[in-house]
Amino acid sequence: MKFLYCFLFLLINIIGFSQEPHKAVVEVNKMNVVYRGVSNPLTLSMPGTVSFEASAPGLKKVDDYGNYIMHPGSGLTVDIELRGKLPDGEIVTAIKTLRIKDIEKHVVTLNNKSGILELRKNEIINGTIGIKVPNFLHGWIYHIEEFQIKLPNQDPITIKGNVISESINKRIEELKANDIIYIYGYGIGYKVENAPSVGMQYPLQIKIIIKD
Repeated sequence: MKFLYCFLFLLINIIGFSQEPHKAVVEVNKMNVVYRGVSNPLTLSMPGTVSFEASAPGLKKVDDYGNYIMHPGSGLTVDIELRGKLPDGEIVTAIKTLRIKDIEKHVVTLNNKSGILELRKNEIINGTIGIKVPNFLHGWIYHIEEFQIKLPNQDPITIKGNVISESINKRIEELKANDIIYIYGYGIGYKVENAPSVGMQYPLQIKIIIKD
């Protein structure tokens, strides 16, 4: 008899578990953040469904593999609604709320530092020029094609590539304490990888003050 009770208890739990309703799941990349003014790639899915549809302001379907692009509008958040069809024909829904953020201004970097810098000459020589966007989560890759550097009492000099050249290094070695170098944002040429429909803009310049 005890064995029969155990068997019935187990059977009831198995039946109850098998009848538990499916749960819709939404998977969105980039930490649930989309940025205003650019194309944001999203990957959406509803495991357990045979098909689903997604809708939201500014959301565009890219392919049949769950890839979407979003161009968010005004406001601080946007809701993505998904409607999925289960194998038995039942319709399930889910809503995913994403935060909307504005992109901060691009900045020029020297060895990944930006802003107003106080550096020794050996920290500048052979330095690498780049661009970054503070607090930005997308994996954009910037390729610097040329930049302009301004030394004291000299006209701006255009350098091809992203590294301070040997001829400029020699001039930097001759500078004195408190001399100022600028790397201009408007004189930089660059391309961006992994950034569909990004608007090109001039980044903020660097001001470098020579230390003793």
